[in-house]
Amino acid sequence: MRKRTKLLALLAAASLCLSSCMFRVQEPMAAGEISLPEPSEEPRSMILGETLSNTYSDVTLYFASSDGTAFSTVTRSIRRETGKTLPGAVVDALLAAMPSETSRSIGDTRALSCEYACGTVTVNLSLDARSVQSLQDLLALEASISNTLLDIDGVSAVNVLIGDVSESFFQLPLGAQTAETTSTTALYAQMLAEGERLEQDDSAVITRTALLYFPTEGGDWLIPERRALEGRGGDFVLPLIDALMAGPQQEPCAVASIPEGVELLDENPKVVTLSSGERLLSLNFSSALANYLAFSGLEVWELAGSITLTMCSFLPDLDAVRIMVNGDPITMCDTKDGIIQFPEGMIRRGSFSSRIGSTASLYLASPSGALRPVTQAVSMLTARSPRSLLAELFRFDGGDGAALRLPVSESLYAEDVLGVQVSGGVAKVNLSANFYRSCQGLNATDERNLVYAMVNTLCQLETIHAVRFYVEGYAADTLAGGIYLKSALLPNPGIIATTTDDAAR
Repeated sequence: MRKRTKLLALLAAASLCLSSCMFRVQEPMAAGEISLPEPSEEPRSMILGETLSNTYSDVTLYFASSDGTAFSTVTRSIRRETGKTLPGAVVDALLAAMPSETSRSIGDTRALSCEYACGTVTVNLSLDARSVQSLQDLLALEASISNTLLDIDGVSAVNVLIGDVSESFFQLPLGAQTAETTSTTALYAQMLAEGERLEQDDSAVITRTALLYFPTEGGDWLIPERRALEGRGGDFVLPLIDALMAGPQQEPCAVASIPEGVELLDENPKVVTLSSGERLLSLNFSSALANYLAFSGLEVWELAGSITLTMCSFLPDLDAVRIMVNGDPITMCDTKDGIIQFPEGMIRRGSFSSRIGSTASLYLASPSGALRPVTQAVSMLTARSPRSLLAELFRFDGGDGAALRLPVSESLYAEDVLGVQVSGGVAKVNLSANFYRSCQGLNATDERNLVYAMVNTLCQLETIHAVRFYVEGYAADTLAGGIYLKSALLPNPGIIATTTDDAAR
């Protein structure tokens, strides 16, 4: 009987202890305290920084036939290494395959750079490209590059330079290519006929497509925009100046670098050949240009960069530009990269190639409750970096009273994106505890807009088709109770606004 009483006493004590423990676990949280998600389906290691797996893309390579009447094609799976654009990887593969795929020799030609911005690609080849046997062979090389790149989704125009200089074909530029060339022989004959027509009639009109480079709002970048131009007598300098004065037509975040409706050139532009053999374009603007820059808020580097990149990317055999204001050449300017010196006032394309930017669409919530894309000027690297795009989204500031915003934007920081890992078309986004806490009070619409602002922004990248979210390395069920996050989310086009009634700009 004593043993039984003692056993019951022990069981009662254990029960009391267990009840006490359970009670303590279930005590309510302190005011303002947010419970983080329980560990579940976490990645093997914490996602920090940015990890982009090497991807493969099936691409069609174009090779001009030996007689130039057609192109042969070969489909290859191209491996794009981390930090390299698809067009850059494709050009490297094309040049490497040419000796085995065609009888045309390109020597040791290689791509020095490949600028991919705003749907346009500018390929800068090494000087070895000039070692081809004939002008028609050079045209075949450029056409093979253009055809191959134009076959890539998202590429709308291709410009080819050699040693930062546009090549001359019968004293005419080839210009940016926007459509496939079916026969290099036919294209060569057309350009030859145009050259002969100019010799007979110096008022003949020739049409080409040029890349114009415009400054962006905020003074960060120079972005390209293609434009079809007419040159009378083969003179494209004034049409290029007029196009820069007219301003951008396709990119809402860009501005004109030269004022329209004001006669600023004191004399006709001219291209001269220096004793060194280099060709130089001289532009002499009146003092009114300085007043325009001060009034518009543009800096000297934006003017010089816009003009130099535009002219040297298009005019044949042009090595440099000299920009004068009231007869005094611009010999230096202060850019985002530091002070650049221009000896003897000679401004070269390479001086501003690092300031070439691109654009990206950031999705933000509008007053109507839908998402609206905003075109933002970014660096070419940011335009293809998922973590950088999210940082731009979190940093977006449309100014006081802006209609477009990100829900709880005042509580979000670029640093709240701890890391992004992309593999197999899925972006795994690791967010901070601060991000999670900031979302707890969101209503259903704001939660949806916040989640899909990130998803839609990331899925504009060709390497991403879905997004999976984590918080401090753990999978969360939801942010605020509305959207299930433990599966990959596809972009949602149904919540994107189709009218401009509540546009921010």
